[in-house]
Amino acid sequence: MKPYITDPAVSASYPHKYLGIFGMLWVTFLIVATFTATKTFSIGPVVFSVAILAYPFTYIFADIFTEVYGYRVTRKIVWTGFVCVLIASLVTYLYSIVPPSDSYTYNEAFRSIFLVSPIIAIATMLGFFGGELTNSYILAKLKIFTAGRWQGVRYIGSTLGGQFVDNTTFFLFAFLAAGVFTVSELLPLVLSSVAFTTIWETLILPITYRFIAFLKHAEGLDTYDKGTNFNPFAFRQLSASNLVLKSD
Repeated sequence: MKPYITDPAVSASYPHKYLGIFGMLWVTFLIVATFTATKTFSIGPVVFSVAILAYPFTYIFADIFTEVYGYRVTRKIVWTGFVCVLIASLVTYLYSIVPPSDSYTYNEAFRSIFLVSPIIAIATMLGFFGGELTNSYILAKLKIFTAGRWQGVRYIGSTLGGQFVDNTTFFLFAFLAAGVFTVSELLPLVLSSVAFTTIWETLILPITYRFIAFLKHAEGLDTYDKGTNFNPFAFRQLSASNLVLKSD
């Protein structure tokens, strides 16, 4: 069997078979979570945002991207997702201020959801920016440190760290900027969201293992981010030597 490509620069420039498909699915889950985040529900005394039902998939996909394609590719997908969320939130905000027709009787309900969409989108982007980059950084570093072993520890540990940063930032910003949540809801929402996502990723690990194994084999990639610049704003072009190495 042909050995997997492990170099991050070569991996980033390699023609990817499935990245576009799963990148679009990732953006879909991110947008759905953004526009549903203001609704809460309870299971007993525990309060959740309804977005928690879709949001864990954004981290599961991000773990897969980092594990197979590397941090550089994940960073590009994250920025692309941010642009998509921002465009969607601005467009829906404009829709919310368009005067309704006389026959449309649900305008107030429509406005209550989408009038604050830019604020929720910014909260999502800030939270996900800090959380996902924390998640990908921890995962990439742990992969090098463990020489690719202990997959479960790497996935769960990176999700736990990323989710804590993400949810704290999101709920605090949404509360301060728009008063979407109450003070009493903030800490329960953060803790319940972190716990739910971490538990969900733990339960789905057997499926994640198999999917990652399939994707590594199909793509011929198993990226180790040795020498990667983890600056989230770094988008340096690949060098000519990397392109030559890819073609060999």
